[in-house]
Amino acid sequence: MGSLARYGLSAAAVSTLTVGMVLPAGTPVVAASSSAWSATVPALIHDSRLTDVAATGPNNAWSVGYQASTYTGYSIDQPYALLQWNGGAWIERRLPHQAHVLYKVDAVNAGDVWTVGIRRSGEPYAGHFDGVTWTSHTPWSAPSGTSDLLDVAGTGGGRAVLVGHDGGRPLVVEGDARQFSRVAVPGTEGVNGVLRAVSRTKDGAVFAAGDRYVTDAPYPEPMIVQRIGGSWRVAPIPPIASVHLTGVWARSATDAWAVGTQDFDSSPKPVILHWDGRTWQRVAGPAPAGWVYAVAGDANGNVWISGTNPIPPYVEYPGTLLLRYTGGRWSVAYGPKVDGNDPHLDALANIPGTSSFWGSGAATVDGFRQAGVIERTR
Repeated sequence: MGSLARYGLSAAAVSTLTVGMVLPAGTPVVAASSSAWSATVPALIHDSRLTDVAATGPNNAWSVGYQASTYTGYSIDQPYALLQWNGGAWIERRLPHQAHVLYKVDAVNAGDVWTVGIRRSGEPYAGHFDGVTWTSHTPWSAPSGTSDLLDVAGTGGGRAVLVGHDGGRPLVVEGDARQFSRVAVPGTEGVNGVLRAVSRTKDGAVFAAGDRYVTDAPYPEPMIVQRIGGSWRVAPIPPIASVHLTGVWARSATDAWAVGTQDFDSSPKPVILHWDGRTWQRVAGPAPAGWVYAVAGDANGNVWISGTNPIPPYVEYPGTLLLRYTGGRWSVAYGPKVDGNDPHLDALANIPGTSSFWGSGAATVDGFRQAGVIERTR
């Protein structure tokens, strides 16, 4: 990563935002606030990472990822991590079938939970939990190492939408525990790209975000595909060079957010996009520099975005970079440190029926080991 100029993360820094990032009129930014989050490190085998989290209520949530990672692979046969929150503690669960690493998880309710990942053979894997038993599925069959299912959104009744790539082409698969099929999204034919995240809404809309390469451009530009009213399409979005979109969350068919990072391999800048039911527009948050990864909101209009601080020299940050939008105002709300280091949160999820959130990711502990981390708003 290239060195970055020193950035202040406060209301005064808004004037230094990158050209082209427009803050909507009447959207003030406030200075950084103290952490509203607490962190825990579940008992997993180092090195570990929890790459996603999903909740159905205060007493039920799931988190997935991997453990026992080494420089040469994994030290155990099935290194996936699968944790369930029972209202008082995170309990490790094991699948009754073979799986290797789990990427993402989504829960419609306690009896309709999906996860995606990869088998040891390199083939895409999906698992479904009906409240009693986990079952194994192969929604997309492809030669080992040529395709990935990177995220899943349960749509109810045991159905789900899964996204990723197939041979470097954007991939959308939809179905249930009995049968899946590829969705033909007009405008993606021949596109070189990937869909990394997907979100569904209660009113039936689905949004998927990722990136694509255009002509001979050396870096990708953002891509969003969406299903509103039963039809899939590629959404028109502002052209932004050198962007990975890594997170998407939708409250309804007329209110969705997508996030990622511009210039991710040199001078990273947050990218925040908002859908108002008609157009996607880029908006500016309170941090002009840094990486961002995930976004989630609640029914009351609150939105959280997780990220990583920029790395200019001689700067000690208070904790993990978290951006918050509430009451029409953006703020920076740093998360807690773990063993003196800033965790990297790959995922965020609202706890339904509340304004509380879970986050999951990893932090460096004992000087060099990576440990899976789960955080929660206080």
